[in-house]
Amino acid sequence: MGKVVILTEMTLAPEGKERYRELGEVFGPRMADLEGYLGGERFQSMNNPDRFLSLHVWESEEAVAKWRNNPEHREAQKEAREKVYADYKIIAAHIVREYSKEDRDEAPADSNECLID
Repeated sequence: MGKVVILTEMTLAPEGKERYRELGEVFGPRMADLEGYLGGERFQSMNNPDRFLSLHVWESEEAVAKWRNNPEHREAQKEAREKVYADYKIIAAHIVREYSKEDRDEAPADSNECLID
């Protein structure tokens, strides 16, 4: 079915802030080496310094499942639910289209038409 985007919206518990950073330092580099992982970013809210959004792109559902079920990752998930996050929401979505300034093959026709001078 194609690429998968995982968005995780989270609010950190006051006592979980430092551990959140530590977990990111441990797992961030590991993810870069995973088969099927295409990249990701983490963003902090400008309005609430305890709110974060992580965005990760995967090659397939199978790649996501392999990471999700990694035993060390499962332990980190459990710890995050119990001690790090005050609240969280995970959104998994398939990419409908993907295009850029240079590669407009998947851009909607009406978007490409407005570029014509």
